[in-house]
Amino acid sequence: MALLAIAASMLVFLGVFGLFRRRCGNRTLSLVAFCAYNLSPAIIAYTLGLIQSAPFSSLYFPVWAAYLVVVLGSADSYTAHSIEDIEQWKSFNLYSAAKCFMTSWMIASYTTDSMSILCAVFLFVILFAKVDGRARALMLASNSEMEKKFKLPADYMRDEHDRNSSREDPATMRGYKYLVRSTEDDEDDPQKSVEDRFITLEKVWECEGKLLKEGDPNGRLKDLCLSFSLFKFICMKFAGYSLPQEAHNKLQRLIKHMLSKENVELAFLFDLLYTKYPVNLDLYRSFCRFLLLAIVVAAPLIAKFSGKHDSCDWLILSDVGPNVSCNGLANFVTIFLMMSILVIEFVNFCIMIFSKWAKVTYICKYVQNDWWLTNRCSEKLIEIMCRVWLQPWGRQLRQYSLLQAYSYSPWKCINNRFTAAYFDQEGDGQKQIAPINLSKQAKEAIAQSLMKYLEEGQVSLRRNDLSNKFSEACNLETTTHVIMVWHIATTSCEHEVPFAQPLQDQTDNFDIATKLSQYLAYLVAYAPRLLPSHPCRTEYIFGSAVSEAREILGGSFVSMEERIRKLKEIDNEQCSETIVGRGTQLGMKLVNELEDKEQIWKVLADFWVDMILYVAPSNNTAVHAKYLTTGGEFVTHVWALVSHVGITRDPRDRE
Repeated sequence: MALLAIAASMLVFLGVFGLFRRRCGNRTLSLVAFCAYNLSPAIIAYTLGLIQSAPFSSLYFPVWAAYLVVVLGSADSYTAHSIEDIEQWKSFNLYSAAKCFMTSWMIASYTTDSMSILCAVFLFVILFAKVDGRARALMLASNSEMEKKFKLPADYMRDEHDRNSSREDPATMRGYKYLVRSTEDDEDDPQKSVEDRFITLEKVWECEGKLLKEGDPNGRLKDLCLSFSLFKFICMKFAGYSLPQEAHNKLQRLIKHMLSKENVELAFLFDLLYTKYPVNLDLYRSFCRFLLLAIVVAAPLIAKFSGKHDSCDWLILSDVGPNVSCNGLANFVTIFLMMSILVIEFVNFCIMIFSKWAKVTYICKYVQNDWWLTNRCSEKLIEIMCRVWLQPWGRQLRQYSLLQAYSYSPWKCINNRFTAAYFDQEGDGQKQIAPINLSKQAKEAIAQSLMKYLEEGQVSLRRNDLSNKFSEACNLETTTHVIMVWHIATTSCEHEVPFAQPLQDQTDNFDIATKLSQYLAYLVAYAPRLLPSHPCRTEYIFGSAVSEAREILGGSFVSMEERIRKLKEIDNEQCSETIVGRGTQLGMKLVNELEDKEQIWKVLADFWVDMILYVAPSNNTAVHAKYLTTGGEFVTHVWALVSHVGITRDPRDRE
């Protein structure tokens, strides 16, 4: 019975944590979720074995077994822990089928009267639907299924760029027949054209219904459909499909128009890969969910009152006292299981009907259905449902500073050779500082820099006429060298030339430069796979920088002012040989050669904005998907943006 309670607790934890894990990058919670996700199948299998081999019988046994299989179906918000789990969907299907068969055998063995049999059959059908939902969610997110699902959209979008290109208008979406959603009833109808089978952006923007004309003054519902359409472009990239340059050029004009808007296509991608929301919106699964809630309550009551005899009713448990019967403890465990599933199912249902997937479905049904367009009640209901907005991403930039954390040594009780086989390890110098919220100024600066690059093909140093002075510091061995050298230079400037006057422009540049510098340094230390360099080489360069800092600056008790003073005392020969020395030399050059001190922060802010745009392009889509499970990274949002406009980096080029 303790194992039953543990299994139910795991379900509750995964269900609750899954609702906000894109907002939570806490390493401890992620580790607990990893353990719960991977241990729950083993605990469920062992508990089912104990139930089968129990020396006594109870009508509660089939109910408990069914509840355990419902737990195996997992919470809707947590179908997979990592990207690697998705590709194991066939193994999960076989494992789930075996557990369902075992449970059906137990139901047949322990039920005798007609009411119990009927209840057990219903319970088995619902638990199978629950497990099947998770299996289908995993299958839908697999690479092979994506290739099949997005073949028709990819073929359609390859030719879309030259349809009515002469009359395209990003403001009204005229000429943008980008796919939002297929109309399921017409999907396989050969009598209808491909365009008639899909709801497109143009159809959404041209809809004359009051909901989209008057009930959406800020355009949030239309922007949600736009994000869902752009999400399909990301899925095509995952499936290995590419678009011609002409299509990217057309999309580029759209991106220029919407740079100031917020897009949530990565929220859709996260839901597709790691939740059941994409498969739970059909009527069949909604019906199964309501039926499950009813039977979760009815099954134990029927098992309690319909059986004529329960051999466990008079069994006394010697380890809990002579006055506590097995039946009483069984009642408690059954109620605990019932309440845990009720809570998770109710919360998941509420989250599902207010999810962005559901809102896109409501809007597309509204655009497609003439009766909905003219019915005031349906408009009002959709408007109410769409007012609730759930924030999937915490909008935080994780931070790291080499000159603050170089002396840090991880706790050896957790980080050692034995635990390395089970958990990710921290290395020397890996200590994050408090994350900061992504500022509006940083987003605007990146948008403006991307716009200037698309229009003029220029980067920040050329725009500031400083390419001759500082180009040498950009032409280092790898991108990782460039990031760490400029990070050290920015940190030294932060303490040498802090902004003295409360001018808004200067303050914004200072914040952009220091925060983006610490964010790029964080990517080097904690997420090297998101950077252009090979991750092993990046880890080696980072380790070298930590060792150099320790050798030059001393222990952890040295103040930051003393560290900066020691950096300034490094001789020129040492500057040219080490990362720390190069960074110090660059910082002194910025301070000494730029007479206008405010220009220092303008140059540094522009440089770090350009660096974010430089490291973002990547063909390794799986890595970006992987980091979505731990809260997501800001660079992944930039990656999605530059991917839409066709900015790539040739992997054969030298860095």
